[in-house]
Amino acid sequence: MAGNGGIIGPPNTVQAAQTQCAVTHTKTSSETITTQPLTTSVNALLIAGGGGNAGAGGGGGGGYLCTSISVSGGTGYPLVIGGGGTGGSPPSCSRGGNGVDTTFAGATAVGGGGGGGTSCAAKPGLAGGSGGGAGRNCGTGGAGTACQGNAGGPTTGPPGKAGSGGGGAGAVGGTGSPSANAGAGGAGSSASPLSSCTLAGGGGGGSDCFSPGSGGAGGPGGGGAGSGRPGGGPGGSGTAGSTNTGGGGGGGPGCGGTGGAGGPGYA
Repeated sequence: MAGNGGIIGPPNTVQAAQTQCAVTHTKTSSETITTQPLTTSVNALLIAGGGGNAGAGGGGGGGYLCTSISVSGGTGYPLVIGGGGTGGSPPSCSRGGNGVDTTFAGATAVGGGGGGGTSCAAKPGLAGGSGGGAGRNCGTGGAGTACQGNAGGPTTGPPGKAGSGGGGAGAVGGTGSPSANAGAGGAGSSASPLSSCTLAGGGGGGSDCFSPGSGGAGGPGGGGAGSGRPGGGPGGSGTAGSTNTGGGGGGGPGCGGTGGAGGPGYA
């Protein structure tokens, strides 16, 4: 009788495929995040703290970083949410503080640059995720970080009387005018597929020290509005950047006004 062809051997065992559900985190404070056992990479949107203001230039928005990060499964990684930069009252020879970086698993979103003061060497805004706006009279805006933000606005002049807006994740800060009206903060961004929110807007500049003028609008995405000086008084206070947006603080009028702090970051 003819036999059937083939090779007879031990039975093969087929392993079941291993799967796990995707998990999405939204964080507004620092903590350790532990990856799932099979995870090898994560997609993250990191927003740093926005820059503050103590003079006339608006604070820059915090760095806006959307990235893929290689990780190991079942491992804890510290997430640090950056705080906003300090604001406060002049002397106008001081700048606002830079925002604090937001970090996770080796990736860093850079804190926003502090806004420039109105006199002395403090006129230029500071570099950051997005740069701080310049103070009055020929100041330069701080540089933004590549792929995270934009530069702060420069001032015109002389007589470039008013402060400029801080840069935002989506646009450069507005330029302070030769009159007393300040520049607007640069717009933030909603480019990441991980969040539809607009984040990391720049703070508006503060008006001139000596002449009545209007403060600059805060950039969409949490940027604080700058303060105007409507008459002979010292003017009001710049608005702080919105909480957990990375928005820059709004500028106070250069003489006597109080600048706003930057908004804390987000992930």
